[in-house]
Amino acid sequence: MKHARELFWHYWLPVLVMLALIFLESTDRMSSAHTGERLRTLLLWAGVHLGDAQLDTLNLVLRKAGHMVGYGTLCFCWLVLLRGTYWLQHDYGRPLRGRIHVLHMWWRIEWAGLAVLCTFLVAASDELHQMSLPSRTGNWWDVALDTSAGLVVVALIGAKAAWICHKSEEKSIVH
Repeated sequence: MKHARELFWHYWLPVLVMLALIFLESTDRMSSAHTGERLRTLLLWAGVHLGDAQLDTLNLVLRKAGHMVGYGTLCFCWLVLLRGTYWLQHDYGRPLRGRIHVLHMWWRIEWAGLAVLCTFLVAASDELHQMSLPSRTGNWWDVALDTSAGLVVVALIGAKAAWICHKSEEKSIVH
């Protein structure tokens, strides 16, 4: 492939880094009990004293927020990979001299669907892996949460692409 190095460094590497982070977070060391103890230590160091119920709630909220951020970022990386792979396979120099719909350069439903599907598959395999660990519990609600984070990301990027497209069309009408 003509652009193999660029494909790896710009598009595959971010996906692989996110997959490695998710795998590391899926281990015993990142179980709720361990993160709760680390959180308690950090809060005590900061002079904040919480009861067990409050600490458990804060730990849960932070862990679920971590799911949203992590899987949202993973879905974004998948989307960039799919878009970048497409761009590298097609020469946009020629179409740009003509007229190409800006939205199709930034976001396509196929890319969004595949990015969400890949995110779902990683989330499901992560939860299946956690089911095999004594200190972890696999939870299908987490798969739904992770997949919804991906859906939010592709929706936001789609909205931004549509906005860019709209602004681009306004400029071409004015000039």
